[in-house]
Parts: sequence; C-alpha cells; structure tokens
Amino acid sequence: MAKQRQAWLDYVRFFSIFLVIVFHTPPRLPLFDNAVILNLRVPVFFCISGFLYSIEKWGSFKQYAMHRSKQILVPYITFFIIFYTLWLVVGRRLGGPSEQSIPVLTPVWEFLLGDPKVVLAPFWYIACLYTMQLLYYWVERLVPRRWVFAACLGLALCTFALLEMEHSRPAFEWWRVWNVSNALLFMPFYALGNNFKRQLSGLKLSSFKVLLLCLVLAAASMAGMVLVAPLEGTDYPLYMLARIPAGFMVIPAYFGIAKWLADRYGRIKTIEFVTVSGTVYLGMQNYFIVAGKLLLNHLFYDGVIDDHVWLKFLLALVVMVAIYPVAWFIDRYTPWLIGKGKLFEKY
Repeated sequence: MAKQRQAWLDYVRFFSIFLVIVFHTPPRLPLFDNAVILNLRVPVFFCISGFLYSIEKWGSFKQYAMHRSKQILVPYITFFIIFYTLWLVVGRRLGGPSEQSIPVLTPVWEFLLGDPKVVLAPFWYIACLYTMQLLYYWVERLVPRRWVFAACLGLALCTFALLEMEHSRPAFEWWRVWNVSNALLFMPFYALGNNFKRQLSGLKLSSFKVLLLCLVLAAASMAGMVLVAPLEGTDYPLYMLARIPAGFMVIPAYFGIAKWLADRYGRIKTIEFVTVSGTVYLGMQNYFIVAGKLLLNHLFYDGVIDDHVWLKFLLALVVMVAIYPVAWFIDRYTPWLIGKGKLFEKY
C-alpha cells in the first residue's frame, strides 16, 4: 500500500524552490541574499532530503546508487547537453566579450567535475546532493544509529578545518570534485532530517509559547547571519561556520509554518507538481530569469529591475509560473529527460 503523501513536505519544498529562484533573480542584494535567503533554502533543502531517505529500502549500495543515479545523474546529463548546445550556438554569441572569452571545453570540464558554472550553475546543488547521499549511505552503515548525527557533525567540522588549511597551503583540490566539501559541510542537515523524523513530524506551532520560541530562534538565526554575512562574493571562515547553527535554528519555524499551512489548506496539486518537478525548475530558472529581465528592460528601460527591488520577487513569481507548462510538458511527453518513464522503471 502506497504511503499517503504528506502535504507539509510539499509546502516546505515549494517555498524552498521559490527562494532559490528569488536568490538568482536580480538585483543582487548581498546582505539579504547571503544572510536570509541562503539560510532559508540550503539547510531546509538538505534536511527535507534526509527526511525522505530510508536505508531500509535498499538491499545493497549498488541498488541504492543506481536509483540515485537515475534521479540525479540522468537529468544532470540531459540538461547539460541541452544547455551546452544552446550556449555554443547562441550563448557565446550574445553573451558579450566575457562569455566569448570562455574556452569551448570549459563547460565540459566543469560538468565532469560536478560544478557546471557556465551553463547550469544551479545544478551544483544536485551534484552536491548526489555526493552527500552516497557518503551518508556509508556513514549510516558504519556508525551506530544513535551516533550518526554526531558523526556527520564531526565530519562537517573536520572538513571546515581542512578547508581553512587549504587557504594557507593550496592543496586538497579533490575537495571541489563533485562538491565533496559542500556535501560534507551540509551533511548534518541531511542527518538531522533522517535521524529526527519523529520529532520533525510531530513539530507543530500548537501554542503561543511554541510559536514564539520558533520565531525567536529564527530571528536569532537571521541576526547572526546578518552579522557575519560577506558583502562580497567570497565566503570567509566565520560565515561558512555560522551557517550550520543558523540552519538548525531556522528549521523549526520553517517546518512549523509549512505544517500550519498544510493543516489549513491541505493538499494543493499545483504545489505538489512543482515539488516533484524541482529538478526542472533548478535547471531552467536562470534562463527564464534572464529572459524576464530582458523583457522588462525592453518594455520599460534598461536597469528597471535594479531601480525597483520589489520586482525581484515579482519576477521570481512570474518565472515560477512560466516554467510550470515546460515542466508539465517534460513530465507528460519527455519524462526520460529527468530519469522517469518506462525506460527507467526497473531502476
């Protein structure tokens, strides 16, 4: 008998997808994006992925790795082929001098390393998730259950220490391959979701005291991130380290609000579809954002988005709506692009 779908999980993932798009939508607001949006989306994404993971489903590592490869590597490969081709045909010609100066094979090399910045930058997340899930499988196999969360936290802190050594002694290049470093740094959130399912499932904003506590924790989380958030593009040690406790503090309010919405409004098919099409949204968002920006600049004036910050949120919402029919088409007619359909049923 199939498990009943939990609406609150879809609300959590839906708002996380929306925040991903908000983050990538101009104008860039360093303090807001680094301190608030990143703190609300990255920890929650990995936590909910851990919540949905169950080792009991898999009899062997090979079986598990095949399943994850279908769900992650297939869309990773197909979307890269599509957008790399578009980049070669159109992107380099229209992207200006900086785009034209990028060697033709650079995106391919980035793709192989699991960090396709030029043509599919948001897919760092699914590459990171893939690495994290394969590593977590062995942590859970080798470490007693009651110590798994502590082990993942220890791995994250050791990784942070080694990465800081890298700044003074350039080495450890392998940390960047398939986001091994990020996978280890964010693994505590995956372990939190997987090891505390009962507590997370039972979390509700059932009284004013619980609501107040969750909101105070979330506010303290945001305030802490604001204090250490870099205003430039480069992260620095305190900011990287602060993301771990800040993420833990914001999750109760995030989950609690999602559960309140689910109790009030129940299952909404549109929200469910967006969550199951998350890979499509991740892969296509930047191209729809650029198209929306160009259209707004053409209709009004160049730089209109930079002058009206509220357009950041409006454009993100429009992008969510615009991607929906594309996601529906893929799900209906070309599911093999995202590892679904008869071709992959046996995996």
